Amino acid sequence: MPLKTVVKVGNISNLSDARYCSGMGVEMLGFRVMEGQPNYIAPKLFQEIRGWVTGPKIVAEVYGITSGDQLAAVIENYAPDYFELTDEEYGRFQSQLSLPCIVTKSGRSDDRIAYQLLTEDELEGYRGSARLLIKPSSGGTVLDLIALPKVAGVALDGTPEQRPGFKDYADLAEILEKLEEY
Repeated sequence: MPLKTVVKVGNISNLSDARYCSGMGVEMLGFRVMEGQPNYIAPKLFQEIRGWVTGPKIVAEVYGITSGDQLAAVIENYAPDYFELTDEEYGRFQSQLSLPCIVTKSGRSDDRIAYQLLTEDELEGYRGSARLLIKPSSGGTVLDLIALPKVAGVALDGTPEQRPGFKDYADLAEILEKLEEY
């Protein structure tokens, strides 16, 4: 079933999360693509996962980027639809970003910023005009959050597998099921 709003699930590090989210109608899947960062996914593993998943847009989570040259390698190895990075990283590499961006905690207004990513707590003080992806604090607040005019969707995180093929989707399922259109 389609979801009531845009949903991005990031920090995906395994095929189970990618397939589950794709099957639930998630619009964007995010992968940590900077070597040395937590939950980094190597290009080879990413390609294997990508071969099993169709539909969602790919977000290259480039947290920890240190040089503009890394962007070209990310584009070549992951073929993303979006970059996701911090406001500080966006400021440093802004002129080299060739894709729409998801930027955390930013007050910037720029045509390349497709979404700004905030936690539910950060939403209260937000004064910008950008489209927002909100990380809800719980499944209980998600429907209230997506009703707010500035909120374009929600951002969730995948979790590591306990062992290959064995996952607990309770937290993710709680929110996604509330967002299903009936």
